Amino acid sequence: MQVVHINRLELNSIEFDTESMEIPLSPGEEQSFEIVIINYSSPTHVHISVSDTLKHNVLILEDNPYVTHEDYIPVVVRIPFDGKKIYQGDVYVTVSHGAKKSSFSMILGQPLGSKDANCVQIDDSLSAPNEIYVKNKRSTGTWKEQLPSISAGVLKNGYEHMVSKVTLFLSGILLLLLFILTVSSIFANGISPALGFYLSIVLSILFTAFCVYLLLKLPIFK
Repeated sequence: MQVVHINRLELNSIEFDTESMEIPLSPGEEQSFEIVIINYSSPTHVHISVSDTLKHNVLILEDNPYVTHEDYIPVVVRIPFDGKKIYQGDVYVTVSHGAKKSSFSMILGQPLGSKDANCVQIDDSLSAPNEIYVKNKRSTGTWKEQLPSISAGVLKNGYEHMVSKVTLFLSGILLLLLFILTVSSIFANGISPALGFYLSIVLSILFTAFCVYLLLKLPIFK
């Protein structure tokens, strides 16, 4: 921010808090700030302009304010994408319809002592092999190297499949035998046919529920 003092020392005097402004900007970047004008005398018009070297980079939103005591003038500065790194010129302040004119310098862009923006810093860790690449490289080999692991996986799946089938078959036979023995004992003890019929239905429902439970729990059906 720049502060301009008008009529402080004498009539139409112009003073600046800083004689030079440096605004760091990169190509394509834009910034805004304010110029504060303080008037110590009667109200007057103050005209603000820039030199030709800055006319495409500095936009003064109110270039001819009528300052009674204190006014804030918004300014936008920018550098185009295809522009230079440094733009330098002057900002002029004129009072009393041109009776007095003074200026301060303005520099836009990267400071001359800064490093080149196009310089890319390479971290030392980038020289080390990528961990994902190393893992992928180790996991990919000839078909002979991969054959033992593939065969082991196939054998394991086949074994689980066979065990599931055998378990289901033996469980079904066992339940069927229990069902036959239960029904036979019921009729052998002289229970009435009606009671034996209902009891058979209950046992059938239990048998079916247990078979469904096995089907849901065995790995082959998951």
